[in-house]
Amino acid sequence: MHASMIDRHVIRGLLLTTVVLLACASRPAASMAQPMTPRLGLGFNTMLSTEDGLGLGFIGRASAPVNADLSFALDLGFAGFILEGRDEATYIFNPQVSAIVTLPGVRSAPYVLGGVGGYIPLNDRRRTVSGPTLHLGIGWVRALHETSLFYELNPALIIGEENVEFALPFRIGLIF
Repeated sequence: MHASMIDRHVIRGLLLTTVVLLACASRPAASMAQPMTPRLGLGFNTMLSTEDGLGLGFIGRASAPVNADLSFALDLGFAGFILEGRDEATYIFNPQVSAIVTLPGVRSAPYVLGGVGGYIPLNDRRRTVSGPTLHLGIGWVRALHETSLFYELNPALIIGEENVEFALPFRIGLIF
């Protein structure tokens, strides 16, 4: 290759890199529907399960926005199916990884979330199904003063070794 052709390719590459960097740096702040910093949430979790009945528990979420419309989240949930007494109780660890798409809203922003997770019994594995989950749900976030309130319905299929079960978590909590 000629030295002048190499110079042209280098110059084109530098110009393209400069344009891309300027485009990324010049995003208008007014178009952001949510702060672009990681967020933490804590909440109350109820779960209906075809295998275990009604469970009560807690959920923690860490989310990181990619842009104003898309975030990725990691949830760590615990539910206790305790309504039949302590002797018959089942405790479930329910982690999830989700993509969250925020839909347009005025005072309350609806969102859709979906991803994978787990339905992991912590005490009696013989009594309940366990395995990976696939979930797809809907939620709403409402801005308060310095925090936000979220509530969501997040149905999941529990893929067991021999059968498939269904779980229906309802969650409500605060995002900091």
